[in-house]
Amino acid sequence: MITLTRETLDNIKLYPYIRQDYEKYECLTDGYYHVLYDLLMFPDAWVYFVWSKRGPGKTYSALWLCYYSDIKFIYMKRTDKDVNLILKNDNMDFDASPYKDLKRDKGLNIVGVKIDDGIGAFYEADAEGEPKKLLCYVLSFNKVQAYKGFGFADCEFIIFDEVIPQKGERIKRSEGENLLDLYMTVSRDRQKRGRKPLKMLLFCNAEEISTPVTKELEIIDDIADMNASGQAHMFTDRKMLLHHITNDEVPITAAEEDGIYAGMKGTAWWDKAFGGYFSGNDFTNVSKRSIRRSIPLIHVIYRKHDYYIYYNEEKGRYYMCSAPARCQYDYNLDRENEQKKFWCDFVVDLREACVNEQFKFEKYSMYDLLMNYRKFFDI
Repeated sequence: MITLTRETLDNIKLYPYIRQDYEKYECLTDGYYHVLYDLLMFPDAWVYFVWSKRGPGKTYSALWLCYYSDIKFIYMKRTDKDVNLILKNDNMDFDASPYKDLKRDKGLNIVGVKIDDGIGAFYEADAEGEPKKLLCYVLSFNKVQAYKGFGFADCEFIIFDEVIPQKGERIKRSEGENLLDLYMTVSRDRQKRGRKPLKMLLFCNAEEISTPVTKELEIIDDIADMNASGQAHMFTDRKMLLHHITNDEVPITAAEEDGIYAGMKGTAWWDKAFGGYFSGNDFTNVSKRSIRRSIPLIHVIYRKHDYYIYYNEEKGRYYMCSAPARCQYDYNLDRENEQKKFWCDFVVDLREACVNEQFKFEKYSMYDLLMNYRKFFDI
């Protein structure tokens, strides 16, 4: 675990939009997650992908930092219904606003204003409850493409809450691309104007490791490696911070060690809910293997990556990795016809080999591509 010391803080040049006296940094040791920690320790990141068990305070932290430092941002939920619900303000007995706990703890007066289905804003209200000061824009992710002409130049962050959908939710294959398109729309020429790069804060619980967003960002294998090793932070060479909030960082308190905690301990659900691990994914077929005495059988190109499938005839086993070789068959999966040809020629049989424990993979993304082939392509 990385330690954020007072000396470290004194030596880090804070962003101009973060108040220098932010709680005198005492908040960083109160047993909750604080996004300021990540911003200070990894100032060059443009994506902060943070996942955890339920309840460490990811959203709370980001909203309070933005309020305290007067930072404008875009707050995103997945559907129009989600946005409409959190902006609902006519029945004060029911408050689904992400600001609800902050209003209780900090005495804030914040109201939501719906502009249209899937779009609105949160405002600080005056004594009469009327919107006074804009705090953030609220957008539905399902309508990202509709926002390309909007002006969000005053925003420093995009905050996408629950970026990994719950199981059973309908998702579009283009979600990852749409999110990056929105980033470009908001970012525009800010760096040419002397501003720091736009920050994208992506928060989620550990549900499904392979989603359109994680695929487009190409962080699936990094997350899988962190999940296996227990590593809490990874700063990639593409300037993305991946942060798994572990129980070492935000411990489970004695008050929590009762009820459902005790009743479900030792289950896969417990690992996800209280450990923040991607326990629902099958990593058993991901391992290193020697390609000695194996035939380079199939070369696959997908999204500018080269994958090679080797076959060991003596053992009757396959192995997919990135070790290059001249293969008997070549398929470019960035072309529609070859997607279908590879499916017809090999995919069904290779998937059966995997089920029969005769196929191993160097990386989880390779396993995902083969075993969930029809989620990637229209076949």
